[in-house]
Amino acid sequence: MKKLLLPLGLIFILSACQKELSVEDGTPIIPPPGGTGTIGNNCKLQQILAINPANSAGLYSIYTQFNSAGVATKVEGFDSTTSTMDFEASFIYTGDTIRVSPVELFLTDAQKRVKAFHTVDNSGSAIDSAYFAYAYNGEGYLISKTAFLVGIPFPLAVFTYTWSGGNLVAVKAVSNLTGSDQKVFEASLEYDGNAVAKNFIPVYPDGIESSLYIMGLNIGKPSRNLVKKVVATTYDENGNVDSTLTSTYSDYKYSSDGYLIEWTVGGDLLGGSPFFTGRSAFKYYCP
Repeated sequence: MKKLLLPLGLIFILSACQKELSVEDGTPIIPPPGGTGTIGNNCKLQQILAINPANSAGLYSIYTQFNSAGVATKVEGFDSTTSTMDFEASFIYTGDTIRVSPVELFLTDAQKRVKAFHTVDNSGSAIDSAYFAYAYNGEGYLISKTAFLVGIPFPLAVFTYTWSGGNLVAVKAVSNLTGSDQKVFEASLEYDGNAVAKNFIPVYPDGIESSLYIMGLNIGKPSRNLVKKVVATTYDENGNVDSTLTSTYSDYKYSSDGYLIEWTVGGDLLGGSPFFTGRSAFKYYCP
């Protein structure tokens, strides 16, 4: 049984790791973050940039390319401290399938929301083939995610998402591999009730499988308000606390038409989100 818990533990070890990333070419971002210009109508978040607070130079970028129809076609991660493209993936669409690598793909439902994610590690053995199944409520919010290993006839873990007032306030994951529900992950989220941003993305502390792609995917409606604090805890195979990470979000800055263009993240950062610690800027695609 402990052997089966190992892949689950790996998922959460990865999701708890802070991104040690420094997207662009190191030159100042134009226009500078904090400006008040207009972004446009019905725009999508396209780029998340870690920036140097001293000179607004780009340090690292996660960038999603959209075509003229507003459909995501590529994701790139660029480290400007080394001028290195260290991550690149194309979105290949076939029916309800979005393939992002030879061994990774997303499946979508009739509303174009992600309903499953399939992956397999380099060994290609059945035990290493995994998938996640997603479910939504009638309002379009993500309410559950179930993790499976191919060849195992029961879930590896079940995640539940609790919403209040249009905001995701809690995530809890339990495993039944030992014969009874055992908590393996939980997170609480707090919000600034006065902070509302247009067309921002969902914040999922556990989203290790989707964090790099989330700007180009529909994984449910985002929270109504901007998050201000996340506390996430992982548990070992015996149900004991393994780690607790806390991140804070502040210094929101907006365009004149209500898009979030900058914030600052303090404390720890879950690898399950695409965000960086420190000062970050956001750019948008407008069809």
